Amino acid sequence: MELEAFLNSWNVTREELAFICDCSLTTVNHWFSQGEHRRVPSEGHKQRLAIAHHIWVTVATEPSYLLTLRTMYHPERRKTVL
Repeated sequence: MELEAFLNSWNVTREELAFICDCSLTTVNHWFSQGEHRRVPSEGHKQRLAIAHHIWVTVATEPSYLLTLRTMYHPERRKTVL
């Protein structure tokens, strides 16, 4: 997902972008700079933006029973199948 499209959908800080994209704040700041120090997000960064976008859209539109199902899930209570 392109950075501009992501930012048109979500109000996030540069620090949050760095967390989402698993990169430094310095890298994110270069995405917004002008001139010779400007960088663009890599394909990996764009993929992370797309994943975050997908998760947030899904969470915002999912039925409430899915939240209940998630809160019921406890790995330590699962039976192991041999």
